[in-house]
Amino acid sequence: MPLFLYDLPNWLFGSLIVVCWAGVGLGGHALFHRLCRVHFPEADRNLAITLLAVVATVNSLLLAFSAISVWEAYGKAESAVSSEATVIGELGRDLAVFGSPESRLARERLKAYARVVLAKEWPAMQGEQASPPTWDAFEGMFRAVGDIRPASPYQMTLMPEIWARVNEMIKYRHDRLEAAAGQVPATLWAVVLLGTLLTLLPSYVLPRTAFNRAAIGLLSVSMGLVFFFVAAMDRPFAGHESVSPAPIVMTLGNMERWDTQTEALASAHLAAR
Repeated sequence: MPLFLYDLPNWLFGSLIVVCWAGVGLGGHALFHRLCRVHFPEADRNLAITLLAVVATVNSLLLAFSAISVWEAYGKAESAVSSEATVIGELGRDLAVFGSPESRLARERLKAYARVVLAKEWPAMQGEQASPPTWDAFEGMFRAVGDIRPASPYQMTLMPEIWARVNEMIKYRHDRLEAAAGQVPATLWAVVLLGTLLTLLPSYVLPRTAFNRAAIGLLSVSMGLVFFFVAAMDRPFAGHESVSPAPIVMTLGNMERWDTQTEALASAHLAAR
């Protein structure tokens, strides 16, 4: 699907797809009877209805497979964002209690990375583009963690946990970027489109009665709705149904609140002296 369609409101995006399929169904039916002025006997119409049922069943299975596929991909994208936000929060707390200048610098770099993800990488993922500033921020955080040198048994015990969180961040970041790049393959789109057209084709032999037009319109609209669902979920980070950055926003807010509370406690401790 063209990317600009995801900037439209859902009702307009869905209406365009549904109207297009309704036009294909009803318009194709009218055009067929205008060009092919043949009266089909009842036996041929019954055969067409039987063929329609078979083709519609096969195409429905294909549409269902596509819908399940994009829904699972959307769920994986949400899970990757939530897991990355959780690991950022855990790493931030580990660095906060480590208690060294190097760990405080690494924590600031971690917060800077989270801010760049929200400000730079999220819009880039919506357009399926890379975000070099975000990679630079991530590498800066990684190097800052590498500069930490434990000076006590407590810090030596905490250091493996910090590196475990950093490695988890790499994994979940990769999962998020992979989900942003994943789409329904063009071959599958082509097969689904052709299958839907073949589903409508046998219905064209039905006489041009109000009931038959209503049936063809209903079939076209139902297929259009499924197409809209597949298209809306096809890009997990684009459109109004995109994966939300709220988990990372919340984690960053919690880190800021931790810093504010730490500064307040330090000020109270100095005042008590």
